[in-house]
Amino acid sequence: MVATASVPRVRFVRVRRGGSERRLAVLDPDTRDRYRELVARSAGAVEASLSEAVVANRVRAWRIEPTELRLRPWRAERRIFAARLLSLARQAEALAFADVRRCFASISPERVGEALRRLGVDVADELEGFLRALEPEGIRGLPVGPEPSAVLANAVLAPLDHALERAGVPHLRWVDDVVLASGDAEAALDLVRSALERIGLRVNERKTRVIADPAAIVSRSRVSPSR
Repeated sequence: MVATASVPRVRFVRVRRGGSERRLAVLDPDTRDRYRELVARSAGAVEASLSEAVVANRVRAWRIEPTELRLRPWRAERRIFAARLLSLARQAEALAFADVRRCFASISPERVGEALRRLGVDVADELEGFLRALEPEGIRGLPVGPEPSAVLANAVLAPLDHALERAGVPHLRWVDDVVLASGDAEAALDLVRSALERIGLRVNERKTRVIADPAAIVSRSRVSPSR
């Protein structure tokens, strides 16, 4: 008998963007299609759970048979984010910026399963198992690159938005980048830290910053997420 090598379900490509390098996961067609199908079956519940403060990676359309999963156009979302952030800056005493440390890699299959079960998604266990099966292929957490990962990241991060809203802190979120408008920026950042810790994530302290004069941002009219 001649042994045949198994075909890997994942290959990785390195892409340079904005001076930094990212490792993107490219799934084989069967794995890609299964991922899309499972997340399409979750998309309605995920979207219904999201705050209006979440701008990026919102689902535009989804269907199970035949499978369809389409996100809103990236450039249009970027323009919306910039306009809403300028509006936030005009009203804020101070702005605080934070993001999640190694966000996708830190979102474990278990965290995805927990988030989806909380939303009543019937394929939560299947998706958790699907992601766990990718770990031997070299993927830690959510695979970076496939659009379904962005939908799942929003589901996991949704409790952060709700915690900020309950505390009355106006904010915007672009994937894992969060902008907070508050007279007490440090207290708002502590709230972000606490909310993230509850879902097993951490703030990237090196990229946390406070702008005490938001009017300066408005005058430049150049506002964007930190990456």
